[in-house]
Formats: sequence, C-alpha cells, structure tokens
Amino acid sequence: MKLSRLYSDDSRFKDIEFKNGLNIIFGYVHDKNVNDPHNLGKSALVQLIDFMLLKEVKKGNYFYNKKKVFKNHTFYLELKLNKGDYLTIRRSFSNVTRVDIKIINYSTKLLDCAEWDYTNLVLNTTSENVIPATAILNEKLNFDILGDYDYRKLVGYFIRTQNDYSDVFQLKKFSSSTDQVWKPFVYELLGFDSILLFKKYELNSEIDALKTKIKNMEDYYSASDIDRINGQIDILNREKEILEQDLDSFNFYLNEKQISKVLINEIENKSISLQNKAYNLRADIDLIENSLATKEFLDFDYIKELFEEVEIYFSDQLEKSYEDLISFNKSLLEDRRVHLSKLLIDKQAELKVVDEMLKDLGKQRSDILNVLQDSDVINKYKNLRANLIEKEKSIQSLETQKDIISQTRTDIKELNEKKKELEKINQTIDTKIESGNQVLNDIRYLFKTYFEAITSKNGIIDISTNTTSNVEFNAGIITDGGALTHEDEGFSYRKMLCMCFDLAILSYYSNKSFFKFLYHDGPFEALHENRKWSYLEFIEEYCNENDVQYIINLIDSDVSKDKLNRRDIVCELEQTEDGSGALFGFKY
Repeated sequence: MKLSRLYSDDSRFKDIEFKNGLNIIFGYVHDKNVNDPHNLGKSALVQLIDFMLLKEVKKGNYFYNKKKVFKNHTFYLELKLNKGDYLTIRRSFSNVTRVDIKIINYSTKLLDCAEWDYTNLVLNTTSENVIPATAILNEKLNFDILGDYDYRKLVGYFIRTQNDYSDVFQLKKFSSSTDQVWKPFVYELLGFDSILLFKKYELNSEIDALKTKIKNMEDYYSASDIDRINGQIDILNREKEILEQDLDSFNFYLNEKQISKVLINEIENKSISLQNKAYNLRADIDLIENSLATKEFLDFDYIKELFEEVEIYFSDQLEKSYEDLISFNKSLLEDRRVHLSKLLIDKQAELKVVDEMLKDLGKQRSDILNVLQDSDVINKYKNLRANLIEKEKSIQSLETQKDIISQTRTDIKELNEKKKELEKINQTIDTKIESGNQVLNDIRYLFKTYFEAITSKNGIIDISTNTTSNVEFNAGIITDGGALTHEDEGFSYRKMLCMCFDLAILSYYSNKSFFKFLYHDGPFEALHENRKWSYLEFIEEYCNENDVQYIINLIDSDVSKDKLNRRDIVCELEQTEDGSGALFGFKY
C-alpha cells in the first residue's frame, strides 16, 4: 500500500500528490529569529496522514484540541492498493468518528463524488452487527504479512513521528503498554512464530493470577493445616452426635409426658368447643326451668265474678263451654310440662358430662404447664439446641477452610504444571533465538548495511532473553571487534538506528503485500552535517533499488534546496505572516 494523494475541500490546503521513491516535504524559513519553523505544518502532515488512516481522536492526540479549528474541513486520502486499485478515504472534522470509502481503478480527486461504496462508517465499534471502517480498510489492504494483526497496530513503524525516535522497537504509543501488546508482532516481523510468544505471555498472566490467589489464601490458611482441620471436624462431629442423642432423649421425655405442640393445640381447641357447648346447655336449662314455673293463664272464678260486677248475665251454657276450654288447656299444659321435664333431665345430664370433660382438659392443661414451667428442663433444652447449632457452625466453617485449602493445593499443583509448561516454552524460545532464522539475518544485514552507509559505523540488531526469560529486542553500535559502544545513547545515533530499522523492514517486505511507504518526520534534525550528505546519497540509491515510497520533511536550514532533486519535492511550505504558505494555508 502506498500513498497516492492527500487533499481537502478547503482550497487553502496544500494538496499533495505522492510519487514512487523519495518524497520531500520542503519548508522555507526566511527569518529564524522571528519565525518558528515548526509552524509550517510539516510535522502536522504526519499527524494528518495518521488521522486519515483512521486514527482515533482522543485526549492527548494532536488534533484533539484542534477539532474546532478544522470543523469545516473535509480531507481526502487516496491510497494505491497493492493489487493496483485506488482507495479513497473521506473524513471530516465535523464528525471525526465517521468516514466514507470508495474504490476505483484509477487515480482522481473525488471532491464532487456523490456515490461512495461505503458511507457514514463508524470508525470503531464493539458491536458484532456493525462492521467498522478499520475492519473494511484492513480487509481491502489485504496484507499477506502479519495478517492476524490490525494494520493500525503496525502503522506507527511506517509513520515515525518525532516522539518515536527514543526507542527502535517500542513506539511511544506502546510506552505504557505491556510487552504482550507490541512484542509479538515485532517478533514475527523478524521471522519468528509469535504464537509461541503469545502462549508464553498467556502463561505468565495465568501464573501471576495463581500466585496472587495462593498468596491471598496463605495469608489466612496454610496448606499444611489440612490434617488438623480434618481432626477438628471429626471431633466436632462426634460431639454433635452426643448432643443429638441428648436432644432425642429430651424429646422422648416430652413424648412420655404427652407434650407436643399438636397436643396443646388440640386441648385448647377442645376446651373452647366444650365451653361454648356448656354455655348453650345452661341457657337451654334456664329457659326450660322458667317454662316449667309458668302457671295456668285462665282464672274461671275471676271471670265469673267480673261478669256479675258489670251485671251481665253469664248463662249456664256459656259457663259449661268455658269450663270445657279450661279443662282442655290444663290437659295441654300437663303434656308440655311432662315433655319439658324430660328435656330438662337430658340437658342437665349432658351438661354434667361436658363439665367433667372440661375438668379433665383443665387438668391436662395444668400438667402441661407444670412441665413447661420446669426451668431446669427448658434451660437444658435451650442449651442443647444452642450447643448443637454452634457445633454445626464450627463444622461448616472448618469445611469451608478445608475446601479453600483443597482448592489451593489444586492451584499449587496447577501452578507447578504451568511453570513446567512455561519453562519448556522458554527453552524453545531460547533455542529458536539461538538458532536464528533467515528473515532476521536478512533484515539484520540490511540494517547493518544502511547504518554503515550513513554513519560509517557498525550497527547491529539482535534478540535475546533476559534473566526472567522475556524476549528483548536490542539495537546498538559495535566496534569492529563486536563490542557494544555507548554511542547509541546520543539522540542523533539513536534516531538513525530507528530510521535504519524502519528502512530495513520496508525493504525486506517490499515484494510482499504490505506497507510500501515510510514517513520519517524530521530525519535531518539533530543529524550531524557530515551525515546529512551521506544520508541523502544513501536515500537516493535506496529508492532506486526498492519499489517503495520514502517520505521525509525538512527545512532549508537542514539542506539547501539546490542540493535536492526538484522532482523529489512533492510539497513546498513557506512560513508567512498570515500563514498562507503553511500546510493548511492559515494560522491556528
């Protein structure tokens, strides 16, 4: 993949058409005492290309605090894919999380294009139902090198900013990351199988987690306590059995006394029912006795006397009829009295039975209360129950400790097995590093050749493992006898080591479907004057030998323009008072 062109919908922006070989972004600074050369935008160009390759805009990034400055700007980056097609990315600062993509078979500007192959793509997402722009671009790039890695993870080695020259292998963005984040793909770039390295890091993480888990347990328990705990559990179980036997005996005692919750409830219910029945019987008996005490309700002599007083004749016939009525009434009263008397006797007999039953229930209730009010019996029961519960709690606690210790012993066993597995992997990695591989040898030779051509010194890259068996990547300067010097501690040489490593990687994989461009931000800065010319001579030869793009930026104080090939300058920037000569065409 190469860069083809970069342009904007803002006419003030300095559009750039990239070419094969060397591409120079050249800046003019007329008055170094007044003008700051870093305001030309040459370093901003590096950030813009990274932005157009779908870098997220997060706090701390170059464009994070400049979104409002460029809110009306839309930029376009055209890429030449390795299979020959041209892919254009359109991205606006009005919505930095969305992009459009279009693929055609020729190079052209798409400022007025209305139909895009992919529109409003989200930059990144965790949703399985949405395909992000980075995934689509990753697919279209179709790299056959490090295909298991997202291109965004690798792009930093092909866009080396000023912040990335402090370490050859570990970019600034990985400075706070674990080795697992970046070392595997560098390891694979150098011809090794990263699967083994991933397994090593995975085992390291698992071992660390097990160590932490075991240590946390051992702060409270010891794995050697297992027999003591088993002994305590056995003793407590025996004591628990004795308590259960005592409780069984106590329950038997209560059974002998015929005391139970069910019995007490039955007595209470029967008592209430019989009391109601006794009440009703007494009420019936009172009614019957009152009825039996009622006298005749007709007085014949009184009626006859009343007639005489009012001088009304009381005929013999009327007298005889009335006497018959009285005689009939007396007969009815006598029959009723006989019936009521018999009913009274029955009710009284039934009441006597009910009273006897209530008396018996009262005695049963009294006996139960006497037993329940026996404080010694109750206290003994309570103590037995409390002791049994305490034993059960202690047993449960010890069983939990036992489970934890058993799990810990399992964890220790697993830890030892993983350590053995890790040791085998470490030995395999050591063996592979000792044996080396052709990829590493070729890249190392290219690196050495490039560094020597520029600096006339011996540069070396190598891989080793440290005391904890972790893979380390090394780059330095050696004497003719092979001894490491300390010259690489200076920024100038460290920067050149970084650049030569990138150039060696780009050259080695130039015949593969991979990155075919490399951007070095400010390579001439801090470079000794003698090294500038050797660097320029080398770069010209390098670009002629490799089918790649090499993009650099510099200012006229680094190298005079007449020392450069005019055809290699793809963009000229000039610092002016109004900023019109800068990359974006205005001051911000």
